[in-house]
Amino acid sequence: MDNSKQLYYVNLNPISMDTISLTKVDDGQLIEYEISATEAEKEEFERLLREVHKHDVELGNLFSFKHFDDVTADADKDEYQTGMNDIYDRLYALGTEETKQKISEIHLQNEDDSTPGL
Repeated sequence: MDNSKQLYYVNLNPISMDTISLTKVDDGQLIEYEISATEAEKEEFERLLREVHKHDVELGNLFSFKHFDDVTADADKDEYQTGMNDIYDRLYALGTEETKQKISEIHLQNEDDSTPGL
């Protein structure tokens, strides 16, 4: 098993959030985060991204009236936010110094964790 680390780029655009790329996209509208990860860490992170992305665009929620039920809507928002918190924690853990600085500046790591990203 190869444990060498590679630089990857992650964007959290809802359309392509579940893709981690070797290539940086030079688009001023897109915020990319640079991470250093082994192949296994990359694959694990991609699974997390897919899971959160899937929850965000579940077809069952698009064609139902669940969003009119405040309790269901609040629980759904809380679940999605928990997933996003997990994503930012993982970004921080795998991130380069620049990525860690970006996340710290916008206060997106969980403050209740003694070690951000874990």
